Amino acid sequence: MRLEQPQAIRTIFFDAGQTLLQPYPSVVEICQQVCQRAGLGVDLPRLKQGLIEAEDFFYRQVRLDRHTWASEQAINELWLGYYVSMLRQAVDERSEQRLYELARAITEEFAAHTSWEVFPDVVPTLEVLQQHHYTLGVISDWGISLNSILHRHRLTRFFDCVIVSAIARYAKPSTLLYETALQRANAIADYTLHIGDSYIHDVLGARSAGITPVLLDRSHRLRSSDVDCLLVHSLTDVLTLLELPQALVK
Repeated sequence: MRLEQPQAIRTIFFDAGQTLLQPYPSVVEICQQVCQRAGLGVDLPRLKQGLIEAEDFFYRQVRLDRHTWASEQAINELWLGYYVSMLRQAVDERSEQRLYELARAITEEFAAHTSWEVFPDVVPTLEVLQQHHYTLGVISDWGISLNSILHRHRLTRFFDCVIVSAIARYAKPSTLLYETALQRANAIADYTLHIGDSYIHDVLGARSAGITPVLLDRSHRLRSSDVDCLLVHSLTDVLTLLELPQALVK
């Protein structure tokens, strides 16, 4: 699938998690580090097993309340429950209060920029887009820490606006979140792309506001014939869609 009239696109929005940023060094390693600082030794295999339980908890909770990401308090409660579910399977600790203290420490750890790394294709792609005078923005289901994380990674210099669900009080795939982004960017939906890794939250959400969605599949699990939208496997592929020079990924 090709982008019709790529020269008409003037605004490009990006999701944050798994599009611009990923946990560093990994979720389980960060959890292990927090536990070790608290005096608890825990091995990675047990944490990886606990991660399976945590992911199950996560998807159950998100299905129960699709507005979770529109509230900072609800986001924090979700992550507390997530890490308690993981730790309950991974550490020899029976005190619920102790588990919640550890979960809170892990949640706070993920609010720091040091727990996140920028994908190597991000900055080179953003540099090319900025050089060609596109209006750039972020639309993300995240807590209030995202602005600080982006700033500390020196990414805010590229963006004209950052729309965070916990601040906007709307969560993906709400049309209102995407319309808020269009207003903030002074953009027209017909001339706008949104790039993200979730079909439901990014593709359907953007499409509901009239924005052209681009699904990012970094793991190469999908082919173009599998989806009804534009598909890329790296951010540099977006430059090809727009018929721009390829970025040099260092």
